[in-house]
Amino acid sequence: MKEILIKKYDNRRLYCVEEARYVSLTEIRDFLQRGDKVKVIEKSTGKDITKYILMQVLLEERYELLPTYFYQMILQSPKDRVEKFFKQFFPWMMDVYKNSQQGNSFPPMGFQNPWLQNNPFPFANPFMPGSAGSNKKQAEEAESNDKPSSENENEDDKMAEILKRLRELEEKIQSE
Repeated sequence: MKEILIKKYDNRRLYCVEEARYVSLTEIRDFLQRGDKVKVIEKSTGKDITKYILMQVLLEERYELLPTYFYQMILQSPKDRVEKFFKQFFPWMMDVYKNSQQGNSFPPMGFQNPWLQNNPFPFANPFMPGSAGSNKKQAEEAESNDKPSSENENEDDKMAEILKRLRELEEKIQSE
């Protein structure tokens, strides 16, 4: 596994030093898929911006991966809870998923779910009346329609249901 150095110029172009040519986000994805490490620095400042470019690669490749509702929750939530989610809870949930695929039991949770700290649902939910991010019109529409008017709303409803089930599962685990 080799590390490929890429410089990002002020004009947003990405230059691969090893190959002495400009590359696209798709080509960076290809480097990663063949097992190479990628390091991206800003040419003008020398700042390491690898994680920002990798996020762009991820979002470009899999922009339908997460529903809009999830991005809104992240942006509306306190920074410390989002950090706990991605550093503790998210890896734990990936372990739960992996173990369930292999027929194993759940791994122990050595931390508190950031969603349950001081507030059963700290993320603002645009479809819940009275929440920090609520929109009364959207909430009324969501309640009045049995079927969502678009695929995105259906995805948002699924995410809200998953989060509800997740909280219930964690409460059950903690009570045992």
